[in-house]
Amino acid sequence: MIVLDVQQVCKHFGPEPLLDGVTFQVHPGERIALVGPNGCGKSTLLRIIAGKEEPDAGVITVHPSVHAGSFEQQVHLAGAKHVYEEAKSALAELIHLEREAVAVAEAMADATDDMNRLAARYDHLQQELARRDAYNLDHKIKRVLRGLGFSEAAFGQAVNSLSGGEQNRLMLAKLLLAEPNLMLLDEPSNHLDIEATQWLEEFLLDSSATVIVVSHDRSLLDRVVTRTVELVQGTVDSYAGNFSAYRRQKQERLSVERRTYEKQQIEIAKTEDFIRRNAYGQKHAQAEDRRKKLERIEAVPVPREITTPPMAFPAASRSGDVVLRAERLSKGFGEPLFREVTFDVARGERWAVLGPNGCGKTTLLKCLVGLIEPDGGRASLGHGVKLGYFDQHLRQLHDEVQAVDAVRPPHGSIDIQTRRNLLGRFGLSGDTQLQPVGKLSGGERCRVALARLCLTEANLLVLDEPTNHLD
Repeated sequence: MIVLDVQQVCKHFGPEPLLDGVTFQVHPGERIALVGPNGCGKSTLLRIIAGKEEPDAGVITVHPSVHAGSFEQQVHLAGAKHVYEEAKSALAELIHLEREAVAVAEAMADATDDMNRLAARYDHLQQELARRDAYNLDHKIKRVLRGLGFSEAAFGQAVNSLSGGEQNRLMLAKLLLAEPNLMLLDEPSNHLDIEATQWLEEFLLDSSATVIVVSHDRSLLDRVVTRTVELVQGTVDSYAGNFSAYRRQKQERLSVERRTYEKQQIEIAKTEDFIRRNAYGQKHAQAEDRRKKLERIEAVPVPREITTPPMAFPAASRSGDVVLRAERLSKGFGEPLFREVTFDVARGERWAVLGPNGCGKTTLLKCLVGLIEPDGGRASLGHGVKLGYFDQHLRQLHDEVQAVDAVRPPHGSIDIQTRRNLLGRFGLSGDTQLQPVGKLSGGERCRVALARLCLTEANLLVLDEPTNHLD
């Protein structure tokens, strides 16, 4: 049985194809990683498979018995439902089956005829409910919500009051509860803390569902994945095993492809030189024969290499010995998030802020950089400190502004060629630099924000989830 058959799928968003004949098949129980550089079309391909976007050419065939469910990077939930109610809505089909089973049981109690048909339907419903563990729905909902980082207190919170990251986690919870037998996951761990990511890994390992996941979390890909499909330059190559196995096989394959390509190029160069030297001499016939052979030769393709852009920050100016000081810092929203936090960050140190979802990590960073007023205490920068802040929601970028203009710092003028060169060093080239930020992929927007930081001349970087969308 083939769960999913993708044949010659093409998609254009401009003169060059984003997807150019993508072809692969998926079998039951496979857990496939879809990998590739930022902007190569991974999210677009998932949306096409999910039926949310039409390909320009090609065919997607999902087996009739397969129910697919997808999770996307950007979601927005509205309405006054509570977290628990919204999660429970993913089980509407099971709840309907439960009610039907009760109705059929009541009909059987009153029936005088047609008993065989009712009994057969009741048995079928009971088997289906037992197979899908429908008698423990409350436990199932709470287990998934807790696993993805929601506390009991958050179950009654209104959905429209949740942050963007919390809404993402709730949508992921709904997908896991719905239990589709084909899961399409686009960066599912982006808004999960370490514990929730580990819980998701265990959930996927225990699930019988077929999975296609786009993720830049190498640990998740190594633990969960059984096959890796690489999307580069519009087409795909398949590799057996997890992400680490893919990287080893990729290097081995590239080594062979480079040798084969270079050997053919040397032979072609020698043949062309012979033809050029003997086109009109005594060996004219030989030269003509070699020219015809050269025309018929099947060219070895250039190896499909993923080049790493030389992303780097400029040398930082020297600051005082203490670059950041927090003194008895406190903040809460109804309930306190943190109280009387005190520390000094010394020049040259690199700090990590760790903790579960909702503990106040982002709020602490915003207090430190002056975006939020603390309830108590103070944060201050040291002598000669120039601050650069990376907001995980990229609020410093405006969707309608071209990438080449989005990197322009708030103060000071930087000529367009300098800005274009900078974007090139962060892996954004050609027409991509002229695209509005809102049209870029998540990873490309992240690169624009990081490039923008380079032009601030910061010597203190405060980074909130800077790698979420980076390949």
